[in-house]
Amino acid sequence: MNTAKARTAYQQSEAQANIHPVKLIHLLYERVLIHLDLAEQGVRQGDAKARGENLSKAIAIISELNASIKDSDASEAAAFLRGLYSAILIELPKVGITGDPEAIRQAHRYLDRLRELWEATAMREAGLTVGPAPEEPAAPRPEAHTAAAPPGIAEYGLAGPRKLKGLDAAACQLRGVSVAI
Repeated sequence: MNTAKARTAYQQSEAQANIHPVKLIHLLYERVLIHLDLAEQGVRQGDAKARGENLSKAIAIISELNASIKDSDASEAAAFLRGLYSAILIELPKVGITGDPEAIRQAHRYLDRLRELWEATAMREAGLTVGPAPEEPAAPRPEAHTAAAPPGIAEYGLAGPRKLKGLDAAACQLRGVSVAI
């Protein structure tokens, strides 16, 4: 009996190690969105423990996403992602002090859009399928995350009318155009 359990655990571990890198990034995006939702819920409910634990996990995942960009990649897209991830990593810890969930909402909007772009490009190119069939509409996002991303990045598929104060300081380069975030 013990041998069967050990074999099963080993096989599961081996299967997890064989996750396609493109799928792994997708899983990170999905997981960070969950933790951001839970952190915002903790802020709204005044639950410092839930807020702190989930912000910490979200920050760790965003750090991993940032670290997943190859150091040798000098492309404009890589510079944009590094800048965006860095700006988010600067702003999220402030939520623990201010109790203002707007930084969480803004990070959620950006990361959700990046997840959508990842699904539409990298996942499709890798032959990996995601989500409901095209004829099924996706479930609506919670109202807290329906506001659009700030202006200035419409050219890159992240359009919208709002701008977050804390992330305004970060400027990223994409396709040679300076983008205020």
